[in-house]
Amino acid sequence: MLLLASALAQGFPDPWDVPSTGDVQVISRGEAVDPLDHLGPGAFTVLDVGASWCAPCHESARTLRSYVEAHPDVAVRAVSLPGEPAESLSAPAVELLAGRAAVPYFVVYDREGEVIYRGHRLSRALRRIDRKR
Repeated sequence: MLLLASALAQGFPDPWDVPSTGDVQVISRGEAVDPLDHLGPGAFTVLDVGASWCAPCHESARTLRSYVEAHPDVAVRAVSLPGEPAESLSAPAVELLAGRAAVPYFVVYDREGEVIYRGHRLSRALRRIDRKR
């Protein structure tokens, strides 16, 4: 119980504040952003919208880092929503969730910048990339 209280007092770490090899960029810490301005040139791009308080967001960030390291034709653009849940879900970048108030949320763009996946299931997003290769 003390560990939980200590973690809450210190806040949660951002799942993307870990070094990564591969094309990974945090493009927003809650401010509005146009993902099309940040697509990986000639690559599949995974937009990952998540938050530091979200345990599944940490897991998906770990999975995406490994995936990008193994697939140099894939880029990740992370939008990391700040603060506690209520604060996070009122950040301007929430518009990227397309009306869905749940994270993690993924949008996958093909090499031409067309959306090939939108949703909450990273496994489905990565399978969509694998099928398009």
